[in-house]
Amino acid sequence: MSIMLFFILFLSIISPIESVDQRIHHPSKCDHLSKFPTKGFTMVLKVSLNGCGRFKRVQDAIDASIGSSQSKTLILIDFGIYRERVIVHENKNNLVVQGMGYSRTSIEWNNTTASSNGTFSSFSVAVFGEKFTAYNISFKNTAPAPNPGAVDAQAVALKVVGDKAAFYGCGFYGNQDTLLDQEGRHFFKGCFIEGSIDFIFGNGRSLYEDCTLHSIAKENTIGCITANGKDTLKDRTGFVFVNCKITGSARVWLGRAWRPYARVIFSKTYMSRVVSLDGWNDMGDPKTQRTVYYGEHRCYGPGANHSKRVTYAKLLSDVEAAPFTNISFIDGEEWL
Repeated sequence: MSIMLFFILFLSIISPIESVDQRIHHPSKCDHLSKFPTKGFTMVLKVSLNGCGRFKRVQDAIDASIGSSQSKTLILIDFGIYRERVIVHENKNNLVVQGMGYSRTSIEWNNTTASSNGTFSSFSVAVFGEKFTAYNISFKNTAPAPNPGAVDAQAVALKVVGDKAAFYGCGFYGNQDTLLDQEGRHFFKGCFIEGSIDFIFGNGRSLYEDCTLHSIAKENTIGCITANGKDTLKDRTGFVFVNCKITGSARVWLGRAWRPYARVIFSKTYMSRVVSLDGWNDMGDPKTQRTVYYGEHRCYGPGANHSKRVTYAKLLSDVEAAPFTNISFIDGEEWL
């Protein structure tokens, strides 16, 4: 009888403890990937180097996605450096890529113009599919910084060709030709873009809002932020920067005339001392001075002093700047 009483007493002591233990949640190393809303997605895929997903390579997840124009796929990419070359092909539409922060999730490769038979093929990541969206992830080309005058050393981090692409809180890292904004309508919000020469180039129709443009041009040289590729007057393309910030360690031009009708506008942007006082460059072809459209609107900071700007740079009024400074420039009200 005394043994039975002992067991009853023992159970009465441990039962409440066991009950409490059952209610305690022991966080898993993978819980952070379950915190993202998945409503509205037909497919959710996870990529992780730490065993928290079905895939270890970003390319494998993209290849496994539906890629439908009618349904969306969410690809969650865990913390880590994914050393691979990634291509979002034309048949992969409506992909949403979610990283864990642009300083904590990155896709990196190290091609150059020389190693890939052309600048346009030197990318670490290329997006050809439409309606691609990326959040909180970095795209890097880790090829060494070229010396001044080096040949075939351009190295693209991201090439974006697909229409209606958007990037939020993303990082883009390289040296010469970091971001190939080649064609299509694109939106960049709260991004960090780093490079030395022509580090945003191409013929896209793109709006950059609240972004940091960081120059790492070498000392005793002058770099350039943009090389816009608008070829004809009738093209609707161009790069617009609104509420951005220009920082860095060496002087840069705001843009140079890579193509005869290059169009670049900076609005309400802080320009530090790294911005060369002449502002813009015609690449040695005076004829382009009559055809390029280089505009500045309500910019501020020591680099925004317009007294020594080239004569073909325009100081835009509010009315003149209005067609460029909101999402209507990229028809964003239809797709963002």
